[in-house]
Amino acid sequence: MVLLLFLGFHSIYRPMLLGALSGALCFFLFALLAVRPVESRAGQTAWCTVTVETDAEPSYQEGSLRGTLHVTQCGGETADFRMTCDSFPGASPGERFTARFQIEELENSIYLMTYKSRGVYLQAEYLGGYTSETPSHALRFSLLALRRELAGALRYWMPDEEGELEAAVLLGHKNALRDSVQDTFRTAGISHLLAVSGLHVTLLCGIFSFGYRRRFFRPFILLRAVLVLFYMFLTGLPVSVLRAGIVFLLSLAGDFFLQPSDPLTSTGLAALLIGLQNAYAPCDVGFQLSFCAVLGVQLAGTAVQWEQNAAAEKLSRFPEPLTEAFWRLAESLQVAVLASLATLPVLVAQGMTASGVSVLSNLLVVWMLQFALQLGMLILAFSVVPFLAPLAHMAGLVLSLWLHWMIALAEWCAGLPLAQVDLPRRYTLLVLAVLALLAVLFWKRKRLLLYLPAAALCAILAVALGVRAQQDVVRILMVGASNNPCAVCIQNGRALVLFRGGQSNLRAVTTCLAEHGAPELTMLIDLRQDPSDLDFGTSQIVCVEELSEFSTLPVLDGLTLDLYHKGSGNLAVLGAGDRHAAVMAGNIRLVQPVSVDVLCAAGALSESVRADTIVYCSASPSWLEKATDETLLYSFSDPVITIRPGHSMIFEEVEHVALQ
Repeated sequence: MVLLLFLGFHSIYRPMLLGALSGALCFFLFALLAVRPVESRAGQTAWCTVTVETDAEPSYQEGSLRGTLHVTQCGGETADFRMTCDSFPGASPGERFTARFQIEELENSIYLMTYKSRGVYLQAEYLGGYTSETPSHALRFSLLALRRELAGALRYWMPDEEGELEAAVLLGHKNALRDSVQDTFRTAGISHLLAVSGLHVTLLCGIFSFGYRRRFFRPFILLRAVLVLFYMFLTGLPVSVLRAGIVFLLSLAGDFFLQPSDPLTSTGLAALLIGLQNAYAPCDVGFQLSFCAVLGVQLAGTAVQWEQNAAAEKLSRFPEPLTEAFWRLAESLQVAVLASLATLPVLVAQGMTASGVSVLSNLLVVWMLQFALQLGMLILAFSVVPFLAPLAHMAGLVLSLWLHWMIALAEWCAGLPLAQVDLPRRYTLLVLAVLALLAVLFWKRKRLLLYLPAAALCAILAVALGVRAQQDVVRILMVGASNNPCAVCIQNGRALVLFRGGQSNLRAVTTCLAEHGAPELTMLIDLRQDPSDLDFGTSQIVCVEELSEFSTLPVLDGLTLDLYHKGSGNLAVLGAGDRHAAVMAGNIRLVQPVSVDVLCAAGALSESVRADTIVYCSASPSWLEKATDETLLYSFSDPVITIRPGHSMIFEEVEHVALQ
């Protein structure tokens, strides 16, 4: 309230205050008029006629799909809302059927805001009674079929890996793109190339730009507008393409009427239009990354223009081609730096991977995208005409070599020492907030040039303090299946894994290690009672089933690991100073119970393990009613237990559960 009054008394801030209040009012009205009537259906069991939406993919049950269902009839009444379902009968998007569903509110999970940003406010459980209906002939399903057909044509003329990559960057079709390529681009900090965005729209639609001096420049503008609209719908209207398409169409409108367009105003209008059709749209990570990146790019353009004006006299004595090349390089460098910095807060706040080589990889790889897009369009054009098949084959060969070099550069950047940076979320956000505050203060004082050394000094001090504060700190991350998660213990750049579960848990562990700076995996403790053959990628594997009833191992830096094996369960207790954390598989029964500070719970509790605190990820574990005096902490995402040996133990991404 004090902040609002302060802003209200200063006329310069009144537009910002008015915008914030207007946005809050729009959100309230949207929630009241659009969301609440849909959520009021929660708790119903009804017969629904639904259409399988374009995001449908194979479910964990054979012959089933999972994804979004568009409900057109519910309980015999006409309806128009969307709900997500984990398993329902079907083979492809566009199918329509009538069945019985149990409709509930969305679970409080890490995907909650993602669902709402896509207009999905309910979840459903399929109960049976499947009756097939006439398939939908909506345009989005025809365009989805066309996108898949075009992606197949690209893969036909190119090797598997390169064809999958081209289908992703040109059409946004990432269904077939292998995980190794996605991991490489993400680690290198150029995963935005795999998501169709404003860069793709500009590079493709800019082909038909011929300037104002042409006699028929307005028809060409209309042609580009039609091309933009077709490309937006062809790629499925992801938020990055929707934002870029709106900005590009506004720019074309300005060109048509010979009026200049302001990129910042166009970006703001695009955000407003997207937010009006769904007030939850800004909660989508793609929305946040897209708009932050474009703001960084626009800031870089403004900075370069200011630098050119300031250094015009000093550089006038150099040849014009040399100065043009210099400014082109300076703009590319500043775009890469500022776009990376602009998206960094979003990445850190969302717990996503940040790359320490993103600036270098963007400079080395992004320029290759234009040729890849244009050559991919040529392949599609040549493949339509049978007698042009040799040209399509030749273009496919050239593009394959080009993409092979692109992947090689991305792999080289991803292999650099600082490619995978593990940034502590709260501390990093605090440092970024301090740097932003300093920027505002220096801007107010009109001393922006002095801000650069000041910011560099603050960043160096922050890194030094952060490294010192994180020394010997132990982080225990629970990852994998919610009813049987593994525990990944990280300390001083080294990792220990307490493993339980199957192949899906192994993939979760691998992803977790990659997202936290790729620490050295020193040992993997296999707690499973019936160990199956899994490729753990390390020779340091300890199978508890093969040990005696009690063993003690020194692990990481000054930590101890007590392993118990008896009867129908296995138990691992990690000791960090005076703190102890336990992970159990099965239901162990010991002669003397073991007391620990925290238990990373799975599907069962044991009277042989007495824990002060229980952390669990399953929404309704069967043992919940048996808990008595323990502190219960539930997490719908990946909880983190931070232990400072000899000092404190902190729980993150959890919420307290009151015993009934």
